[in-house]
Amino acid sequence: MATRSVIAKLDDRGIQAIYCHNDGYLSNNGKILDQHYRDEDNINQLLAEGDCSSLKDTISDTIFYARDRGEDNKEAVTLKDETELLEHAFQQCDAEVVYMFAYGTWYVYDNSTTIGDASYQFIELDEALYTVS
Repeated sequence: MATRSVIAKLDDRGIQAIYCHNDGYLSNNGKILDQHYRDEDNINQLLAEGDCSSLKDTISDTIFYARDRGEDNKEAVTLKDETELLEHAFQQCDAEVVYMFAYGTWYVYDNSTTIGDASYQFIELDEALYTVS
């Protein structure tokens, strides 16, 4: 069964977000984002490719629906704020985890109890990875 996630970036245009179908849990997508997607240009390239099936260490190895499967309507969505991002993630994507790059760092919102008692707020990804390690 897939662990769905949403990967997003906050900037002056709002929030750009893509869906990722597989391995969205902290020990996979969380670690990949933390280790391989810290550069904003790299994050922008990831989001420009649109929704993905599986996130990998590099953009060329990541499996995207449009680029690699030829599927339509899989581009990133633009959302106005965190509330809209969470509504999109949980209602439209049925995601369990939301990752958002903002202010130079990654944040995570986990809709499960992986990070202990669900806090229902974004926390720094580094802190979350440390907590579940």
